[in-house]
Parts: sequence; structure tokens; C-alpha cells
Amino acid sequence: MTPAVAQTPPSQTTAASNSVAPPAAPPSKPVEKARNEGGIEAIVVTANKRRELQRNVANSVTAISGQELDRKQEVRLQDLVSQVPGLSLEADDKTAVRIVLRGLNAGGAGTTAGSVLDDVPLNPAGAQNNAAVNTPNLDTYDLQRIEVLRGPQSTLYGATAEGGLIKYVTNIPDVTKYSGAVETGVDGATAGSIGGSTKGFVNVPFWDGKAAIRLSAWNEWIPGYIDNPDTGKSNTNTAQQYGWRASILVQPTPDLTVRLTAERQTLLSDNADFVQVVGAALTPQTPPANQLDLLDGLRNATVLPNTSQNESAVYYANVDYDLHWANLTSITSYAYNNFTNFSDATNTNVAAGLTYGEYLGSSYGVGPGVIDERQNSNTDKFNQEVRLSSQPGSTLFGHGFDWLGGAFYTHETVAFLQFLDTRAASQPGTVLSPPTGGLDLFGQLSEWAVFGQVDYHFLPSFDVALGGRFEGTSQHSQTSQFCCILYGPSSVTPTLTSNDHDALYSIAPRWRLNDNTMIYGRLATGYRPGGPNIAVAGITSIPSYGPDRTVNYEVGVRQDLFNKTVAVDITGYYIDWLNVQVPSIVDTADGPFTLNGNAASAVSKGVEWSINWVPLRGLTLSAVGDYTDTRLTADAPGIGGAEGDFLPYVPNISASVTAEYRWRVYRDYNAYVSGTWSFVGERYTGFSPTTAVAESHVLLPSYNTGAIRGGVENKRYSLEAFITNISDERGITFYSNSGGAGETGQAAFIQPRTIGLVGRVKF
Repeated sequence: MTPAVAQTPPSQTTAASNSVAPPAAPPSKPVEKARNEGGIEAIVVTANKRRELQRNVANSVTAISGQELDRKQEVRLQDLVSQVPGLSLEADDKTAVRIVLRGLNAGGAGTTAGSVLDDVPLNPAGAQNNAAVNTPNLDTYDLQRIEVLRGPQSTLYGATAEGGLIKYVTNIPDVTKYSGAVETGVDGATAGSIGGSTKGFVNVPFWDGKAAIRLSAWNEWIPGYIDNPDTGKSNTNTAQQYGWRASILVQPTPDLTVRLTAERQTLLSDNADFVQVVGAALTPQTPPANQLDLLDGLRNATVLPNTSQNESAVYYANVDYDLHWANLTSITSYAYNNFTNFSDATNTNVAAGLTYGEYLGSSYGVGPGVIDERQNSNTDKFNQEVRLSSQPGSTLFGHGFDWLGGAFYTHETVAFLQFLDTRAASQPGTVLSPPTGGLDLFGQLSEWAVFGQVDYHFLPSFDVALGGRFEGTSQHSQTSQFCCILYGPSSVTPTLTSNDHDALYSIAPRWRLNDNTMIYGRLATGYRPGGPNIAVAGITSIPSYGPDRTVNYEVGVRQDLFNKTVAVDITGYYIDWLNVQVPSIVDTADGPFTLNGNAASAVSKGVEWSINWVPLRGLTLSAVGDYTDTRLTADAPGIGGAEGDFLPYVPNISASVTAEYRWRVYRDYNAYVSGTWSFVGERYTGFSPTTAVAESHVLLPSYNTGAIRGGVENKRYSLEAFITNISDERGITFYSNSGGAGETGQAAFIQPRTIGLVGRVKF
């Protein structure tokens, strides 16, 4: 969080420093920020499903305001990594991103980091449709803030929050005034194409101040920078992200508030972000020293396009009723996610030196073939949550007592299709017959839970929060296999079922030594459900995979220094990860199948920090970062892992430093300039159970990158110029030692140097 300079009345300073939560505010005009006398911005968060100042929460929370997201053009998950300690991503394409919090990543198909929009769950709770990478990557336009909660959050947010949570908080319609904004921008990648964006919102009150509607829309064109020598096309990996949000707030009485919200977004990628590198496709067990080197610049030779689409939608009704002794909240929602991917699998290796193009082409007798892999994943998710929470200022036996309790239910339906088509290299437009084969999975999951949390203030300076959740899941799946070349005759397998449940808890003591210092501890458990596997023809007994669990221990210190001009937040943590879910390979007569399994255990430990400093009026300095040591604590031969191996795509050190200076240039116009330097340390690629095809656990080098921004603004107009990745660094975000044409490898890199300009008008 970037601090800002401001003068605050003494009464507001006291509330920010001492109260557990700021006074309740009408839903139409929530209390979002306060500023202490030194100028450090304090954002109000809802990590515990009640409004609290972020610096008072006994939890590891990073909050980024909507204003900061907008000004820094941080529009997707990839843009947040330098702002949030403990956050890393595994990304081989814009539409397929695995969120990793505090290092919890072993390559499993289920997610360990949940995503919610205004407390509405977005992620599938199960793992039957690659939920770990089919993450809704929502645009951040017109948000109040993003909250990133690190460490298990399962007691309040359920199974998908085993390692943490990404919380998108939208702007609430304002019943008091008309408002709106429009912005447009243009940008371009070095030696790439031109992109741009158009965004806007409007807020309209009606019914004599008892209701309002807020409409937001965005459309962004993402520049491409990868050329394809096979097709002669340049900048093939352009993308488009567009969507809208509509929200209606109605307050027929002072005690009743109803909010109806709909949001829909589509992210289209014209080609994957892969670039050919030297790789080790022919010698995976003895890779060359230069395997990560670019083969021929930012190029990737494929005959077929690698297109993908991630479409998500959320519809919900939030009803809040003030009972005067408590608040009753009901959230009814429906979420939808569709992930579609077409990829050129021609050069994917079946064995070292043998590609799918050669293997399947020979089966048809046409010589080398061209292979198209189609994947389609659909998830429909209904959610219902009801909770009752105490009013601010509640007491028990003369001491402060905050509490909430509730029940949650979700039902999700999953449809997953995977199919291969083979074409002759001489006629890539014609699919050969009989079909190559594939599978279609249909699954359902039901989850129920009861949960609660109480916070008792033994002293004005000391309190303890206790949380608990008991939940269960029931799942079933059925698989249809399609003939003919790869998987044999068509068949429908019997329905497989799985049931499990767990009890979760959290304990968070908090001690305010004085107005400037708070120490907190947190012991919390997390949970990810198991489930049935894909049924495989010819194998009569395929076990379900079991749930895995986390136990998190952490201690944090928050300290204000030098008349509150410096804010320090440091946390140390240790996480035990038990019965870790991993991908598991089963060899059959029809070829290898990837299933879900459990293997061994792991531990994640580290230190996270966030430091903000306002040394003089107009100048703000901030530094965030983390040191992470996350590794297996027992051998996991099924995935090619050994005790002591580091978990994949988790940097050992990440750090970012930002400086911003603001000054008045003319009347009510202010100018600003800011610069950010970021460092991403060494990390390893994923494990591979088939080391004869893919090398397991490749060490990726560290990299540095920087960005600079400058602009002029007043309350109505703003104009900003920016440059990202100033040094044009080639930081690797994903690597595979095979898959490139001519037995080369493939890697994905951060976006090259990008220069842009954006203008905004408010009304």
C-alpha cells in the first residue's frame, strides 16, 4: 500500500489508532479510509467479514485501494505480485494463472488460494476441472480495493482458501449523488504491437435518495510481441479483456439494504505466450547448460494457433437487515466460469525424441501429423450464505465482545472435455478420420458448512479471536471416453463418488502495547477437499484422492514510528502442509492418464515485510517483500520429488521498492512522479513423474525489473505516462524443456518494455 500525505483531525486519528473497528456506516457510503497525523493511509478492510482498519487486523492482510490500482494501471493478477509479499504466480498464458500464496504449490489440480467478489466465492471447490489454473483473472477497474489475505482463511471462507484469499471489493452505488468517469489509454510493447483501453462508470441515484444504480464497463487490448515464423505472422499473442458490472442498491427503510449485482468478463488470447528456447527435449535427464536461452528472439513456430478464452460471470443478491442488536446478512449467488483452450500439441513429446505429431501421424499412415488439442471446462456454482454478526460496541460481562456465526452451502456442476484431432502436415485444415480420441467428464460437488468467530476483549489493549468451521463435501463424477486411435473404443465408466469432512479452527491473540505498537499471533488450519478421480477404461479400481490440510503458525508486529510518519509491518510464519495433493500418472494400454493423488508432506516458512515512510510532505517511500523457504519434508517419488526439494514457482526472495513525489504545479493541479524497482529471486519449475520425457525441477534465474510513472491531475482531469519493464528484462514465468518445434523447449516471459499514456475525466 502506497501511503499518502494528509492532515487528519485529532478525533479521526484516535479512531484509527485505538478502535477495533470504525463506526458503522450506511452501505451506500462505507468508511473506506482514514489517515493518521503522519500521512500514512489506513485502509478499512473486511478480512473478518466486518469493517476494521487494516493495521488493526490480527491477520496478514495487504490492502490496495482502487485509486492506487487505477493510477498504477494494475489491472490483472500479474500486476499485483510486486505489491503483495508472499504472492507469486505460475503463468504460461494470460488466461491460465495459478495463484500461489506463501509457497503452497505442488502442481495439484485444485486451488490453494481462493478468490471472492464481495464475499461471493468464484473458484470451484473441487479439482475436477483444473481449478488451480482456471482462475478468474478479474479486471480491477472501479473497485474499492483488493484485499490479499495470506495464510489459511478456511474458517471464514471455506475449502478454497487453504493457503490464502484474493478478495475483490467493488464500489457500492451511492444514493446521495450523481457521478461518473471515463478513461482511455494507449500503450505498446517494445518491438510489438499497439494496445489500449477504454473504461468508464456512471452512478445514478433515484427514488428520492433510497436507491442508486452503478454501471461499469471496460475494454482493454493487450499488445502482442511474439512472432511465428511458420505462419509469417507477427505479434501473435495479442489479447483482449472486456467486461461490465451493474449494481443496484435499494434502501426502502433505514434498517433494510438490498444490493443486486451482476458482473461478466471475457479474456481472449490470440496465441499462447510461449517462446522457443534451447530446451532439453532429446536429453531431458542431462540437459545442456544453456537450456533456458532464447532460440531466436521472441518467436515460436507452430502450424496451428494456440488460442484460449476465460469467461466468468457472477450474479448475486446481498440482503442486510439491522436488527439493532445484530446484523443479519444473506448472500445468494450464482457464478459461472468457462475456460476454452485450443493448443498445437504437435511437438509435445510422448518420449524423448518422439513427438505426438510423429506418433499419431504414423498411426494414420500419413507421416508426421499436426495435432490439435481441445479443452473445454465449464463450472456452474450456486452459493448461499447466511450470517448474523454483532453490532459495533457489543459487550459481554463489561468487556468488548465481537461475534458472528453463519451457515454456507454451495453446489457446483463441472463439465470437462479434452480431445485430440490429428491432421496431415500437408493438409492441416482437414481432421483425419477415425477420430483420435478424448474424454468428457461430468461431475458435481456439494459443500455445506457452519462457521463462527468470537473476539473477546479481556483488556482495552488485549483481546483473543477464536474461529471455527465444520464442513463436509460430497462429490461424484462420470467419464465418457471417445474412440478411436488414442483411447480405444468409446465407453462410459461407472459413476465414482467421494465424501469427506473436516473441522477447522483459528486462534488470534492481539496485544496493543501502546498507540503505536501492536503484536499479534495466529494459529489457523486450512483444508482442501479430496474427490473422485477420472475413471479409466480397463482399470477397475482407481482410488479417490484425499483432502490435504495446512496448519499455520505466525507472529506479526505492526509499529508506527517518528510521529506516525513510518509504518512497519513484519510477519514470520511456519506452515505444515499434510497429505499434499499432487498430479499422478497412471500408465494404461491406451496411454498415460494424469490423475489426482496425495504424496508426502511439505513445510513453508518465511518472513514478510511492508514498510511505508513519509519523510516530508509530498514524498512517500514504500518497500514490500518476503523470504520464503518452502520444500518437501518427505520423498514423493510419484511426482519425481525428494525430501528437501523446493516447491515449484516460489521465489526464495521477492522485494519491491517504490518512491513517489507529488507537488502542486498550477491552481488545483498536482503533478506526480513515481518509480518502482522489483526483484524476483530464484525458483524451480514443477515436478515431473516422467523424467524420461520432462526434466523435473529446473532452477530458474532471478531477475530485476522497474517501472516509472508521471502525470498531472486535479479532481476532474488526469493525464499519465508510464513505462513498465524499463530494462526490457526477460524474466521467466514458466518453462518446459520440450514442446517447441524441432525438439526445442518453450518458456513464457514477463511482458517486454511497454510505454503508454492514459487520460481520465471525472464528472
